[in-house]
Amino acid sequence: MKAYDDTDKAKHERAKQQRLEAVDARLARHEKVTWITLILVVILAGLSLALLVTQIINRSN
Repeated sequence: MKAYDDTDKAKHERAKQQRLEAVDARLARHEKVTWITLILVVILAGLSLALLVTQIINRSN
C-alpha cells in the first residue's frame, strides 16, 4: 500500500509541475505581447506628437 501512495504522490507532483510549466509558458507569451503592444503605443504617441508639433509650427508661420 505504501508503494501505491508514493506513486500516486509522484503522479500528483508531476501533474502539478506540468501545470506550473504551462502557466509559466502562458505568462511568457503574455509578457511578450505586452512589450510589443507597449512599443507600438510609444511609437504611435511619438508620431502623433510629431504631427501635432508640425501642425503648430506650420500654423504659426
